Amino acid sequence: MRGGALPLFAWGALLLVLLALNWIWTGDAIQVGSFAFAALVIIAGGALLALRSREALRGGPPRVSRTRESVPQTSFAAVLVGLSVGAILFGLTFGRFIVYFGAGMLVISLGRLALELRAERASRRGTQDGPQDTGGSARAGEGRPG
Repeated sequence: MRGGALPLFAWGALLLVLLALNWIWTGDAIQVGSFAFAALVIIAGGALLALRSREALRGGPPRVSRTRESVPQTSFAAVLVGLSVGAILFGLTFGRFIVYFGAGMLVISLGRLALELRAERASRRGTQDGPQDTGGSARAGEGRPG
C-alpha cells in the first residue's frame, strides 16, 4: 500500500470542514446528510486501513522485497480504455464528435493494451526461466590452468 490511511484521514477532515461550511451556508438536511455520510465513509475507510496494518499509518512506499516482480501493476492503457468508453457514453448524450473522439482513443488504447500484455508475458517468461548464462562460462574448476 503506497498511500496508507493518512490521505483518507486528510480527505475526511476536508469533507468535515466542507460539511460545516455547507451546514452554515444552506442548512438543508439532504445536503448536510450526504456530506456527513461521505465524511463518515471516508474516515471509516481510513480507520479500517489503520486497523488492518500499522504500516498504513506510516504511509510511503512499501518495504523493498527481494523477490522478482515481472511487471508493474499500473497500466496507462487501461486508464485510456476507461476514459474512451466514458467519452463515448458522454458523446451519446452531448455530441456525435465526442463519440468519434472516444472511438479513436479506444482503438489506440486497445492497441497499447495489447502491447502491454505482450510485454508482460515476455517478462513473466523471463523471470520464470531465471537468469540465463549466455556468456559461455565454464563450471567452477573447469578450464582453469593449474
